Amino acid sequence: MAKAPIYTPAPVPGNTEDLPQYIFEELTKLQGALKENPVAYISVKNAAPIRIKQGDIVYGDGTNFNPGAGEGIYFRNAAGNWVKLG
Repeated sequence: MAKAPIYTPAPVPGNTEDLPQYIFEELTKLQGALKENPVAYISVKNAAPIRIKQGDIVYGDGTNFNPGAGEGIYFRNAAGNWVKLG
């Protein structure tokens, strides 16, 4: 099974003059973390997301979080309903 990309931010510098270099380095690290695992990863949720919006894709565990048809991947449509994808 694919793993989620790992990214750990460095501490923010105290000197504002160092911020441009810090931001560049952090964006470079993020890019590298995303390239490590180009396959999309959807973690299993056992609770409904706090902020639900149109287009969300979640993997419900089917017990604690069951959007409608048991365990599986669900898409939040424009009508505000969860639609099981698989």
